[in-house]
Amino acid sequence: MTGVDGVDLRVDLGSLTLEHPLVDASGTFDLLENARRFRGDYFAAFPYAAYVPKTVTSGPREGNPPPRVTETACGMINAIGLENPGVEAFVSSLPALRPLRQPVIVSVGGNAPEDFAAVVRHLEEALDSSPGPPHVAGYELNVSCPNVRGGLSIGVDPGATAAVTTAVRALTSRLVLVKLTPNVTDVRPVARAAVQAGADGLSLVNTLRGMVLDPATLRPFLGNRTGGLCGPAIKPVALRMVAEVAEELPGVPLVGMGGVTSGRDALEFIACGATAVAVGAANFSGLEAPRRILEELRRECAARGFARVGDARGLALARAG
Repeated sequence: MTGVDGVDLRVDLGSLTLEHPLVDASGTFDLLENARRFRGDYFAAFPYAAYVPKTVTSGPREGNPPPRVTETACGMINAIGLENPGVEAFVSSLPALRPLRQPVIVSVGGNAPEDFAAVVRHLEEALDSSPGPPHVAGYELNVSCPNVRGGLSIGVDPGATAAVTTAVRALTSRLVLVKLTPNVTDVRPVARAAVQAGADGLSLVNTLRGMVLDPATLRPFLGNRTGGLCGPAIKPVALRMVAEVAEELPGVPLVGMGGVTSGRDALEFIACGATAVAVGAANFSGLEAPRRILEELRRECAARGFARVGDARGLALARAG
């Protein structure tokens, strides 16, 4: 049996080497706010191998009307609406992240390819003119929120997803991940289109579209009527989609997400073909959640005799002979 301390948790997400597989899901972990609340040097104790901030758009967005978040069975549902101050304000906040030694992967959103391109162009120019920390290693293109003109999602359309990816790929040599939606009949055509358009890897899955009713009025509770369901309720769907994409596109780095609350959950995503694993709703349970999940992952690997976490990758994909 491999000792717990002897497990090698390092993974390669494309050209980016991470200390361990865990990253935060965009919009679920505010590093600067947590650093203000934490006693001691929270940057030194940052629990994730990379930091994915809240999605950035070209201009400020107010988001959806309240209420925006509520709990539901085995999860939570939110309709934030990508509220953020825009890329100029985000760039001005980057100096506050300089103590962070882990890489930053910027989540980018928009309504059309030119919107995504505008964010990345602005960031590339800012990073070129002011090199140094924080280390912005790449971008995660959030094509999987209902953010296209007409209320549709870019991520349900392979052609639209490819157009966004192509527009961004032309602007940067940094890592480009495309975040896929589960709200499709088959995720594989969209995944394939993103990779063929130049994506280095894929993140999946984003939230499932759902609705919660007010028990008193029997009217939709959220101000936006519908929202994104996350948490343990969606894990079986997320595992299935990660496995499908891993089989369809062998060798493409995947960031699996959807209902990760324990080390075993994280290991299951890796067994389904994920390279890295994003933790989302569990971050709202307390500051200790990511560190606990990481230690549980290490113990799960040791108990199974894995010297490296990568030894578990793809085990669920093997067909019985």
